[in-house]
Amino acid sequence: MTRRVRDLIVSVAVAVAFAAAWLGLPAVVHAAWPDKPVKIVVPWSAGAITDALGRLLAQEYSKALGQQFVVENRPGAAGNIGAEAVANAKPDGYTLLLTNPGAFVTNHFLYKTMPFAPNDFDVIVVVAKFPNALIVNKDVPANSVKQLIAYARANPGKLNGASAGVGTSGHLSLELLKNMAKVDIVHVPYQGAAPARFDLAAGRVQVVVDNIPSYVALVTDGSARLLGVGTRERLEDFPDVPTIEEAGGLPGFQAIVWYALAAPKGTPVEVLDTLNRLTNEAMARPDFQKQLKNLHAIPVGGSRADARNFIKDETARWKTVITAAGVQAQ
Repeated sequence: MTRRVRDLIVSVAVAVAFAAAWLGLPAVVHAAWPDKPVKIVVPWSAGAITDALGRLLAQEYSKALGQQFVVENRPGAAGNIGAEAVANAKPDGYTLLLTNPGAFVTNHFLYKTMPFAPNDFDVIVVVAKFPNALIVNKDVPANSVKQLIAYARANPGKLNGASAGVGTSGHLSLELLKNMAKVDIVHVPYQGAAPARFDLAAGRVQVVVDNIPSYVALVTDGSARLLGVGTRERLEDFPDVPTIEEAGGLPGFQAIVWYALAAPKGTPVEVLDTLNRLTNEAMARPDFQKQLKNLHAIPVGGSRADARNFIKDETARWKTVITAAGVQAQ
């Protein structure tokens, strides 16, 4: 290498460094993403369904990309605290959000003021859905969805419907049932799923429309009956249980909890596409499908456009329910 060439290279390097400093840009070009650990914020407590799902994804991404993906639990305010942190994070691909419909759909209809908006995120993929189901105490005189609707119409206000709290999926699914079936069931909010489940078994409340895994034990021991599932198709684990849509004569009824992965708005498209691809590749593998099934989850997947369209439809559905019922979070 001649001296003239060396001087030229040095001059270019100095010019690049000077320009970077003047523009506030890093003088060194970093390696391809990810070159440091990536954080997946789960705005719920450790041990919850979202947490378990987040750890499955973190394991998959870590193996595929050779970099550590870690779950950070930031619970509180119906998922708003963790979601706000991600909405305000730098959109560089190193902070992600995995959560339920609250942050993306329902919370901004439930709360008078919100610290972020749904469009503060780039949605990457809808990962999985968990079906809600119509479950009644064993002493309720109804063995089908239609019988329950008929009983509720004949006895307005006599049945109590439990949920884990105002604005939760169980509450909104109950309101959807009440709205579509034109029945009067009194909503009884609890502080969490456990006390609601306990009182359903004891008969102090008679109805829930909530996540199936939480109630399998009650159905198994005969304390409660599973009348219908909230998906559009029957479930593999409960092939003899009809959908609420078909068994109740309620066209379009669907009540599910779903979980989506997102990043702060403005995250590089390459990062979003990579995570979408890796998630779909994982879902195609039998071992990952088995792990989801162990959580009673149904894989969703699809493109980023599919996720946006899905969330758009869910927003319209639950806005109607929340508005009609006048639901307001405390």
